[in-house]
Amino acid sequence: MADWLSRGYYGELLGAGVRIFRFDGAMVHAKTSTIDGRWSTVGTANIDRLSMTGNYEINVEFIDAAMAAEMERIYASDLGNAVELTEAEWEARGAHRKFTELVLAPLRPLL
Repeated sequence: MADWLSRGYYGELLGAGVRIFRFDGAMVHAKTSTIDGRWSTVGTANIDRLSMTGNYEINVEFIDAAMAAEMERIYASDLGNAVELTEAEWEARGAHRKFTELVLAPLRPLL
């Protein structure tokens, strides 16, 4: 359900120039980030209302260039197993998918 709810934002994100990469047949739950080749975070916390107020999720942060380099290596490996979603592909999705996203849209603030 969360995957379908998030798809409602894809059009806006792609239109703003965000690149979306998706695993084929898999999902990665960890949220990771590396900034400026030095600061990294790994964990389960989303940046949303539920995660910030009551889901008791956790991240660990590192300020370490070697850790950041390893995180970037892992990201590059993950990217090799993902497919980029283009704006043209997104717009060409079927009517049943668009309908499902429309019906689920009111639930987005809840998750």
